[in-house]
Amino acid sequence: MRGTDRDAGFRGDDRGVSETVGFVLVFALIATTIAVTFTVGFGGLEDARLAERDNNVERAFDVLHDSFNDLGRDGVPSRATEIRLGGGRVAFTSDSSYEIRNATGGTIESSTTGITYFGAGDTRIRYEHGAVIRSDGGGSIMLHEPDLMLGETTLIRLVDVTSHGSDGVAGDGTVLVRASLTGDRTATEVTDNVTIRIRGPTADAWERYFESRRDGSDRIDSVNLTGDELTVNMSVSGENRLVVHRTGTRVEFTD
Repeated sequence: MRGTDRDAGFRGDDRGVSETVGFVLVFALIATTIAVTFTVGFGGLEDARLAERDNNVERAFDVLHDSFNDLGRDGVPSRATEIRLGGGRVAFTSDSSYEIRNATGGTIESSTTGITYFGAGDTRIRYEHGAVIRSDGGGSIMLHEPDLMLGETTLIRLVDVTSHGSDGVAGDGTVLVRASLTGDRTATEVTDNVTIRIRGPTADAWERYFESRRDGSDRIDSVNLTGDELTVNMSVSGENRLVVHRTGTRVEFTD
């Protein structure tokens, strides 16, 4: 009888141990699930927030592109575009250059200053030389094309950006990009072949753009990309002509 009582006591102890181990395992599982959800879930939410912020800025640059076209095409005195930074930064940049040269190597027009938004990671959204280009580290894509018309009369419109005031603005708030005409508007007619030379981190996007315009047109003779330098040769002969229209603007960032 005493042996039976001892066996029953041991079985009771085993049940107590099993309940304790089970509680520890369930608690550990719950704690691990909460930790993984907090680490991965919140990280994913933050990534989604940053991606949506950059997409919103991209849409603001769509409006900015239209605003500069209003100044360049229609001579509208001024335009203002609102950009919500959300922790990013917008600044004037000069790491991309655009030159139009004649057959003798003389510069007809040039453009250097752009407006760049610095977003999450390697994301950059730029307004440069009349186009909007987005870069994400591995390459660039042109979102909005420059004002270029190919035909018997080839028309190239350039909107020169001259910085005024602060070079850049960062933070969580909203910035207004104000652009106004400087009164400097010129139209230069060219009767010789020209070369467009673009240097900078977005040369790959410009190459794809000019290659797409080359199809079905006899005005673009060749498109050559070497590193971060693009060379585009355009022909002007006979009754054909090329007109470069340049509009000067003054741009500033305000609250």
